[in-house]
Amino acid sequence: MGGHAIDTFANPDFNIFHDAGTLIVICAKPSSPFVEADCWLAAENLMLAACAIGLGSCVIGSSVAALNLPEVKAELGIPAEFNAVAPLIVGVLSGETAATSRKEPLILSWKK
Repeated sequence: MGGHAIDTFANPDFNIFHDAGTLIVICAKPSSPFVEADCWLAAENLMLAACAIGLGSCVIGSSVAALNLPEVKAELGIPAEFNAVAPLIVGVLSGETAATSRKEPLILSWKK
């Protein structure tokens, strides 16, 4: 993590969840090689559903380590044998979100 991120997290006024109305933490009990992928697929579906009803959502991946601390899991009611995988915030949009630029895709192979 770069110095800028450390400074941001150290700021007492910083709210990692951006004052969102809802935090959803998708958790999994490690049991197969694909369990985390399944969590991320569920997160994507939740985000698409939120968008469809006019809500905003965002993955807050930088919170995963903290969400997996034993004291945080206990506070949130996450059983010890489960891991937080995909934390999302969901809430009412506060305004328009500006479009961002995208990189051109890197196509490694194309077969006809």
